[in-house]
Amino acid sequence: MDEVKPRRPQPYTKNFRQLWHYERAFLLMLVLNLLLWVNVTSVPLSSNETDDDQLYLKELIDHAMMLSQNISKLNIDMRRIYTDSEFSEKFHHKFDQEFLIKSLTCCHNYSIKTPESMDEAQMISLQDFPKLILSRVRAWNDTLKNFLTILRNRPGTHNDVISLAKDIERKNAELYEDTKKILSSIFVPEKVDYTVWTGLEDLLSSDEEFRHFALCKLSYCLRVDMNAVDLCLKLLRCVILVNSDICLSPRIRNDS
Repeated sequence: MDEVKPRRPQPYTKNFRQLWHYERAFLLMLVLNLLLWVNVTSVPLSSNETDDDQLYLKELIDHAMMLSQNISKLNIDMRRIYTDSEFSEKFHHKFDQEFLIKSLTCCHNYSIKTPESMDEAQMISLQDFPKLILSRVRAWNDTLKNFLTILRNRPGTHNDVISLAKDIERKNAELYEDTKKILSSIFVPEKVDYTVWTGLEDLLSSDEEFRHFALCKLSYCLRVDMNAVDLCLKLLRCVILVNSDICLSPRIRNDS
């Protein structure tokens, strides 16, 4: 089924300066049954904004979340292809679990720690969200382009892996454009630094173990970053859209 992209209404010019004043002023609280996080309070769009503006931003965030989740699913499919082999099984038996975990979980060197759960994401200042989100999506933009080029030029690469990698690269580029629009509508634009993933050279190695190791590591790091982006988009949606049910905790939903 084709993706339905949000339609653009009039330019979104919401001034969110009041949000920063609220951030310092309130403790964690429940507002209209929403689960909010430390040092952040949820505020509705002002009366100066039209319903179309609010709807557009909601659709844009929802579309970005859908893209991040689709990328994660495609990544699982791609990893399943190159790990479902006799070589992969021998590879994982050869190295002890501690070595694999330590090596495979070393990813980009970001200035902000990557949240791996909703609790960790809730502890990050709202003002750091643009840096956290864009640094990751932008980094994968370049990494995936280079990754796809290497796969296409490497003899013996499974056609399905190339197809999935191409789809992931396309969706990540679209996710980058979505997140730029979302964040520029809410925050004052600023330059965000990013780092390119450093394991691509191992994909060019003549050693099959090195190539397999690099594929596993890339897949793991992509999964971690897409999960972080999805968590932050959910929390951002919660701040902007007061009536968002995506931030309702199961306990509150069951008690209501």
